[in-house]
Amino acid sequence: MKKINDTFRKNFLKVLLLTIVLAGFASCDNDDKEDTNSKTFVLVHGSWQASFVWDEVKQQLEKEGHHVIAVELQAHGQDKSPLSEATLENYVNRVKAAISKVDGKVILVGHSLGGAIITQTATQVPDKIEKLVYIAGFIPGNGKSLFDLSSTDSGSDIMPPAIEFSADMTTANFSNPEVNIPKIFCHDCSEEQKALLVKNLIAEPIGPHGTPLKYDPAVFAKLDKYYIYTTEDHAISYAFQQKMVQEAGVTKTFTIKSSHSPFLSKPNEVSSILNNLTK
Repeated sequence: MKKINDTFRKNFLKVLLLTIVLAGFASCDNDDKEDTNSKTFVLVHGSWQASFVWDEVKQQLEKEGHHVIAVELQAHGQDKSPLSEATLENYVNRVKAAISKVDGKVILVGHSLGGAIITQTATQVPDKIEKLVYIAGFIPGNGKSLFDLSSTDSGSDIMPPAIEFSADMTTANFSNPEVNIPKIFCHDCSEEQKALLVKNLIAEPIGPHGTPLKYDPAVFAKLDKYYIYTTEDHAISYAFQQKMVQEAGVTKTFTIKSSHSPFLSKPNEVSSILNNLTK
């Protein structure tokens, strides 16, 4: 009986040891998969908005195991930089500073004005860019400014009298924002989201909008580019988005039936698209 017990004990220990070893290998394998699928997203907001607009998308991407950096541009949101520091060059430098803190490449995402910023940024640090994603974003060509593009979008509602310029022509803001902000930026948002945009509205520095981008088109052509259309957009018309995409040579596109701010009105769709880009 003692011999049988000893044999049983030895066999049991062998099975236990084998189970522990296999579990360790499985754990390592899972860790490797998580490391492979985990990406870093750098999100750049647009005009009259700030980093808070990405909150829901940021949370959802982080739940998927990704690292997310939502950049706050100078003189936007909680940033207290003087208006003089709100330049296209400084915007780009701030995004580059965020990217430089990341070990490896990033998926760089830009909305509206942010599209121009990520275009300039990505062409300066192409080796740090895994993917370039525009969400209803402007894509100015080399030597062109955002104004050069926006002034030709006949389908946009961002024009007087909906907006008005300061006396010194350094900023622009919405007249009657309680009406025009929801109408132009987020007509499909909840009442709470509309109120949030109005509450956080700050006059937009217009200097960067008139600054031409300077980059190497050959570098831009090699970047892995994606565009997310917003078909119910009153700020940048769907037709104009299509025109920019064609001219920029972007071939990978997605479509969301939404206003100019899908990260607010349809964050699940935005998050799903971005997350699927990592697979």
